[in-house]
Amino acid sequence: MSNAVQKVERIRGPELAILVKRSEGVPLVEGLKMADEKNLVVASTARLSKALVGSDEWRKISNVFACWTGTMTAYTKPGEKLGEVIEYVDPETKQKWVFRVPREFQKEKNAILVVEHPDYKVEVDGRTLVVHAKAVDLVADFPAKTERWYAADAKHDIPTGKEVAYSQDARYLWRTDSRVGPVARGGFNFDGRYFRQLVGLDDRPSQGFGVAVEAPKGARRSRQVPLNSR
Repeated sequence: MSNAVQKVERIRGPELAILVKRSEGVPLVEGLKMADEKNLVVASTARLSKALVGSDEWRKISNVFACWTGTMTAYTKPGEKLGEVIEYVDPETKQKWVFRVPREFQKEKNAILVVEHPDYKVEVDGRTLVVHAKAVDLVADFPAKTERWYAADAKHDIPTGKEVAYSQDARYLWRTDSRVGPVARGGFNFDGRYFRQLVGLDDRPSQGFGVAVEAPKGARRSRQVPLNSR
């Protein structure tokens, strides 16, 4: 089986739609499979920030939160240099996630690797899940402290740099020691800054979350994409 990430024509667009409601939440791998089968693009954390922060667009898809994003990440312990791979074991399922580090990023530290859907796929080999990625970016100065406010990088909207005071442009980071997995958005409840600006980088990929996808402009929301009908 080829591990190459194939170029596929995807349904894209400036709007958002619900593929999986939070009440019917699925693990990340299942959500990716559903999106890939329908040639959809799982919304990135940057796209969801546009809906959540400084906009009420999120209300149109409020049943999706908390949700997985299409932004896959991998990071190690603070101060630890990146090696050839980053590994993470899901504490619930004991499945091992593996993310291969591009050569140019090896030996970097205090950084996080980022790739956006559909520029990766997850190969399931027994209890090992391998992320095969292309177009991997590195966001430097990934913060060591969790539950703090930080600025976000311009491309992926990932927290970076030193702790900052709360503002609409800041993001509230949840992280753990090391992890391979997607960004989750829309935690807590529908009130307050944390719901809109929380960037979850500590959730187990086996958790059941909603999934939001891109959708074409002007389409009726119920017909934008083949929505999950379970």
